[in-house]
Amino acid sequence: MKKTISLMIGVFILVLASGLAQVTKPSDLKFPALTYEPPDPKAFRTVLANGLRAYVQEDRSLPAVNISALIDFGSLYVPEGKEGLDVLLGDTLIRGGTKTREGASIEERIDFLGGSLTFAVGERTSSLNLFVLSKDLDEGLALFFDVLMNPEFREPPFALAKARAIEQLRQANDQPGMILNREYEKLLYGRHALTRRPMKSSYENVTPADLKAVHARYFVPGNVILAASGDFSKAGLEAGINKIIRAWKGRKPAIPAFSKSFPSPEPGVYFIQKPINQGYISLGHLGLEDTHPDYPAVQVMNFILGGGSFTSRITTKVRSDEGLSYNQGSRFTTRWGFPGTFAGYVQTKSSTVGYAVSLIQAEFNRIRLEPVTDEEMDTAVSYYIDSFSSQFEMPQATMTAFANLEMQGKPMNEFKTFRDKIKAVTKDRVQDVARKYIRPDQMVILIVGDFEPCNDGGDKWAGPLDKLGKVHRLNLIDPLTGEEIK
Repeated sequence: MKKTISLMIGVFILVLASGLAQVTKPSDLKFPALTYEPPDPKAFRTVLANGLRAYVQEDRSLPAVNISALIDFGSLYVPEGKEGLDVLLGDTLIRGGTKTREGASIEERIDFLGGSLTFAVGERTSSLNLFVLSKDLDEGLALFFDVLMNPEFREPPFALAKARAIEQLRQANDQPGMILNREYEKLLYGRHALTRRPMKSSYENVTPADLKAVHARYFVPGNVILAASGDFSKAGLEAGINKIIRAWKGRKPAIPAFSKSFPSPEPGVYFIQKPINQGYISLGHLGLEDTHPDYPAVQVMNFILGGGSFTSRITTKVRSDEGLSYNQGSRFTTRWGFPGTFAGYVQTKSSTVGYAVSLIQAEFNRIRLEPVTDEEMDTAVSYYIDSFSSQFEMPQATMTAFANLEMQGKPMNEFKTFRDKIKAVTKDRVQDVARKYIRPDQMVILIVGDFEPCNDGGDKWAGPLDKLGKVHRLNLIDPLTGEEIK
């Protein structure tokens, strides 16, 4: 026994000595490259009864199940004059009950099961989301599909939702940031379905019959994609769903057509008066669709410019170097089927509004005229590559991502090709897309704040604001009536 122990110790010492001879400092340690391949959507796609599409993943890590129904319907599809229908639909699909259940009883039962059932309406997609423990899956499915297929929109919950929505309109001008985002889009998109907002009169025009008509048109198997993950047998889940939906019929409806023609607002300063001690600012113009071949290069460029948190140029200059703001940067927003917006943004005290804008403008020009550095490129590309796998950590998020790809008509190999597209971006490409998609001569500068102190400026940048361009004074809109507040 002693000889065996001695031999083991001797072997250990030899191995340790061998390792020390090869590695003398941490930087000498070598590791194999990390590799990750995203899952293939085809491996999870299935078609259920009546053409209902689904992405399904078994996940036994927890005794729970998540199911989402994505519906190709959103606020963009609401008819003119009925603005707010989407809000009322979102508030009453569950609370309004079904043909056989009161809304309150549905909510009470889900709470009793320790689960959740929620519904939300976005710009072009609605989602009904269920979470239940796997032991309660059968009951959860019954409630989920009853709400999805048979909502009743009873009058009392509907009337309460309408009163609540109208009351919330009174608060629409309370937050400067909300005003900024709303009015910035109106400047860039003009009068369009993208910028229509509900008013008291449009809410009053909506009836439960309108909600039922929308439901009958859009909430049909051909217009819905499921995303499901959790502790279940895939075959068992499919069989259970097919049994429930066998009488549910309907093909994908025609989706409304929308113009992609937008105005070209006059460049300059657009100012909305609000007696606050800071200025909320966005400056830019329309951007591009995320399906555009240039979009990966634009992502890398914008990360360097202002989208990369503390490493970005705008944050370094405006926040770290000058100490003007805690909220600044740049963004290229995206939206399904339309060009998003490009904006540099900042929130700063009134006396430094003009100075902060001038610093952001300088960064716009610098990234257009000067090559970015190797270090900036490495940081930006590494961010997208290193963070790529994190979006697949949660099975339900993965299934939902696949469902969204199909709903939006994007290539199903989108995730597989993403990293190669990012790696292909060069410093020259960054400068090319900066010149192409940042257009200083077409920019509008929208400011929400107190005009006089913003116009006066400060020590580092004396006003007036017309040094930045022609000043247009805009009146706030009364959200209840849609009329200008004089």
